[in-house]
Amino acid sequence: MPDSCCSVGCTNRRGDKPGLCFYRIPSERENPERRRLWICAIRRAFIPEEGTQWQPSKYTRLCSEHFIKGAKSDDPSSPDWIPSVFSQSPVTKKRKRKKDVDRSEQSKSEEEMKEQAAVDVLLKLSSASHTTYDRKCNSKMCKEKITRLQEECNDLRKENRRLKDIIKTGTFNELALKTDDHEVKAMT
Repeated sequence: MPDSCCSVGCTNRRGDKPGLCFYRIPSERENPERRRLWICAIRRAFIPEEGTQWQPSKYTRLCSEHFIKGAKSDDPSSPDWIPSVFSQSPVTKKRKRKKDVDRSEQSKSEEEMKEQAAVDVLLKLSSASHTTYDRKCNSKMCKEKITRLQEECNDLRKENRRLKDIIKTGTFNELALKTDDHEVKAMT
């Protein structure tokens, strides 16, 4: 039986594209936290008739296109430890025809949309994982570290929004990228 990707809207199947890899969802027994984060990132629908959240089987696969660098990583500090590139919109014939017609009018490139989707998923996962750590960590030092990390994350979100605004307004030059703390060289 050929593998197909379990991500909503992804039509990739084994053998369709050269270099495309398929990965098993982490097992509950070997790495329950990573499995939970993968399931959260995949964002499959709630199953109302069963009253449960979607759960992958041992045969469920996710393709390599859902990882920033195109492959999963076993390093927990890597962004590819958890899949983060998703379009989350099912492809139908009607939607595909409309997409083909609107392609020339699209303001964002496909790459920008993938990057934005990856950022959104990582931010969602980072905020979801904070609540997990809040429950597990009771020491003062641990709570202080979490607070510092949350502040750093908020600062990075602000900087990300500022850079997005610069890109949207088209003022992408060295002066627009200067900050009080440091200067980032523009790649023009």
